[in-house]
Amino acid sequence: MSQRCDGCIGFHAKALKDLGATRDEIAEVMAMTVYMGGGPALMYAADALRAYDQFAEAD
Repeated sequence: MSQRCDGCIGFHAKALKDLGATRDEIAEVMAMTVYMGGGPALMYAADALRAYDQFAEAD
């Protein structure tokens, strides 16, 4: 999110789901990223959480 890499979001969201990360854990990390990265990070945080949710639904 901090590097604003669209392709990275799906890769890392799937990896985190496969590793057993919870939605709450992901949201906590995203909150810190938004705190450090500001508005641009906020837009990518929403995309990242949406990607995680899609992978979670697929299971």
